[in-house]
Amino acid sequence: MPYAVGYPPPSGASVKQRSAPAKTGQSKIPDSSFWDTLHQNGPRIASGELCFAVYKNRNGENAWQHWECIGKGQEKDFRKMFVIVNVDDLEGYLGLADVDKARVDELLGFATPSVTKKPHVTSHTQPDMNTPNAIPGRSSPPFTPRVARVPDISEVMGSNNQALRDKAGRSTKGQGPESSSHLRPPPAPTTATSENIPTIDVPQSHVVSYPEDLKEEGNHHFRNGAYETAIHSYGKAIGKLSHLHLNYMFYNFPSAMRSDPIFYTNRAAAYMALKRFKEATEDCEIATRLQAHNPSSKTLGRLAKCYLALGNPRSALGAARAAIGRDSAPTNPAFATKAIAEQMRLCVDGIGAALGRKSWGEAKDLIQKATALCEGGCPAQWCVWEVELEMARCDWVEATAVAKNALVFHPESADVLTTSARVHLLHDRIWPSILSCRSALRANPDHSSAQALLHRINGIIQARQEGHRLDGSNKAIEASEKYSWALNLIGCEEEEGQGGYLRVTLLGDRANAYMRLRRFDQARDDHLAALSIPNHPWRLEALDRLVKCYIALGDPEAALLQVKVALELDPLYKSILALESTAKGMQANLRRSREAWAQKKWINAKLALALAIAACHGDCPLQWSIWRVEIEIAIGDWDNAISMAEAVVKLHSTSAHAYALLGLAMMLSNNLALCLLPLGTALDLDCENPLAANMLRRAKDIETIKEEGNQAFRSGKYPEAVQKYGDTLEIIGNDDTEGGGGHLRAVLLANRATALLKMERHARALADIVESLELQPTSFEALRTHARVCMAQGYYEKAIAIYIQARILWPSGESNAAERGMIAQELQDAEAALRISRSKDYHEILSVPFGASETEVKKAYRRCSLLFHPDKGGNPEHFKLVSEAYSVLSNSSL
Repeated sequence: MPYAVGYPPPSGASVKQRSAPAKTGQSKIPDSSFWDTLHQNGPRIASGELCFAVYKNRNGENAWQHWECIGKGQEKDFRKMFVIVNVDDLEGYLGLADVDKARVDELLGFATPSVTKKPHVTSHTQPDMNTPNAIPGRSSPPFTPRVARVPDISEVMGSNNQALRDKAGRSTKGQGPESSSHLRPPPAPTTATSENIPTIDVPQSHVVSYPEDLKEEGNHHFRNGAYETAIHSYGKAIGKLSHLHLNYMFYNFPSAMRSDPIFYTNRAAAYMALKRFKEATEDCEIATRLQAHNPSSKTLGRLAKCYLALGNPRSALGAARAAIGRDSAPTNPAFATKAIAEQMRLCVDGIGAALGRKSWGEAKDLIQKATALCEGGCPAQWCVWEVELEMARCDWVEATAVAKNALVFHPESADVLTTSARVHLLHDRIWPSILSCRSALRANPDHSSAQALLHRINGIIQARQEGHRLDGSNKAIEASEKYSWALNLIGCEEEEGQGGYLRVTLLGDRANAYMRLRRFDQARDDHLAALSIPNHPWRLEALDRLVKCYIALGDPEAALLQVKVALELDPLYKSILALESTAKGMQANLRRSREAWAQKKWINAKLALALAIAACHGDCPLQWSIWRVEIEIAIGDWDNAISMAEAVVKLHSTSAHAYALLGLAMMLSNNLALCLLPLGTALDLDCENPLAANMLRRAKDIETIKEEGNQAFRSGKYPEAVQKYGDTLEIIGNDDTEGGGGHLRAVLLANRATALLKMERHARALADIVESLELQPTSFEALRTHARVCMAQGYYEKAIAIYIQARILWPSGESNAAERGMIAQELQDAEAALRISRSKDYHEILSVPFGASETEVKKAYRRCSLLFHPDKGGNPEHFKLVSEAYSVLSNSSL
């Protein structure tokens, strides 16, 4: 398994194994690609930012023909390689004793000693595994550690080593800032042996003299307030120490050649004075790692302040507690830092809880309080929260201002740029949102939120443009689908201000498409959704369209409420004033229709409702359609009632009440078998619909009892038939709102009149048949029964007229030929009876003068009855003539 230099080796691995020289036969640096890598990335390799990943051969050797140059932190991605090698281990792994070391040093960007060194085997001091081998120095222009001249070995050791300088045979000429030797091709490798490489001991004082001078220089500038210059001096010192260490890494130099933590701590203080807390945090963290075994309280205290200034209270608390643990004196500034960090932590926790409860105002107050505690200004994440709070409150002007202010402090933050793009998008500013997204991706190409937002923006633009194109081509259905697609991409999350102005615009576009399709209910819903978004930019125009939708849907009360809201915004808005007049007229007609219904003036109710419907530009509302069917049922126009009910059911297939009315109309029109289906459908849609349940029960009872009455009539059981028909008529009733019982009641009345006629109960039969003809004047069977009753009572002239009317209405066809023949025969019998009756003088039979009054006829009838009644011993035939004469003369109006 591979392991990285700077971390403890795995169990069983030793320093000697990591630093062992190449085996015999091991492949050396194979080609120019390795040298090109050193040439292009020398300083980064020297600083430890890059290292080499070497694969393992089958025989266990390091295969340099299969190697990778990788960055720090990528070691875990290389699981098949033998070892991770950085610049400190190059000699042992590459066998640099057999190559020209100057070539490597030159490409790494350093001047090299003019000596030939002995091979580095196991005598090389292994760096601390818990700290970096070489720490990159931060510097400000014009200081550049890569080209800075490092003192020659002779300068370090002093002038007494002239013989050693002469023996080295290597000069540093041309290696200064003006030199371009690093651009020349690398020299050919030379061979060195262990016999001609001396061991050199360098005094520590000579190694650190130059960095110490730079540190004093930096301290001087820091005390004078020249923080930038101080930072430059500290950076030069860090760079020199790092270069010295790397340049002499193959010799037994003391550990003081490594970078001293005090340089990083001092530079962090200078960064903090300039409010550059991010750089200060990095330096403090490096200093803490260099002091891994015993970090100083000052370093930890400064690190806690940096964390606090960057808005990281939890890390600040940890660092402050560690600082207090090393110095618990009351004067330690870490105590104050800890107190502030605890307050900030409470604020940050409160922000999260407030956001979870959607308490936007509380969250905003906590962010402002936490920002006041943050010396480094509002962190990027807090800026994002603040912008999102303004978005949730739908305050787009403030959200834009906060996002703009956040970009001033965090111009390279991908999170802030992405949030700014969301603000522009929801504010219906498409192009600025695209630019912000692209800037976020330039700052962080792998930022997933920016990538998703840019994809979302492109989808919205495409759908919106396609919808506009289809809308302009009179393809409203396809346009509404495109608008719906764009609205789905926008969403209506409360955290994004319910979609903002962009959602308002697209809802208006889709509502207009729905209005062109006369789908006013969907258009109304879209306008209401748009108006529910706070700070609606086109509120008056949306209210105008919403009023039109309400009028088209037949809801004048709701339309007038929206008119009132619109007139508060603009009392002189002409379109709204015209719509107000229309809504008031519709409201008045509906009121007249209801009043006429209450007074049972069905025709007036029908006319008023028709006027209200005429003002409705859309489809007739469901409630109005139901009223129309109910009015037709009350009038008794069964054909219109059934056709209207079927039309309502077709448009509103989920209305249980409409199906129930269709079943009622069919039942009252004497279609008992057909009415069961719509009544059952109504109960399927609404099992608790009272009208459907009542009608279904009544229809079944009527059908059963009516069939029993018909069976009794066919069996000659006329009294039983009369009883059954009477029970059925009680179930039907004669409610005026149900057309007095309709054709169904008319048929049953005619059946009962026929049974009564068989029983020679002429007066009651006449009453039933007259009521039946009032309900169904065109029933030819009822007319025939009426004529028969008139014949039985001796009203021959009336019977003849009714027979003629029945013959006209009787349907033609071969199936009805027998019935028509029977009508003709009964008509002839009535005419014959009339001729016979005209031969009798009824005035003479009763002994009254012609033109006698009804009172005189009645007195004469009583007198003759006493004389000719069979019970008194009179002549029965003569008594019949007396009764006939009285019947004719007393009912002369018939």
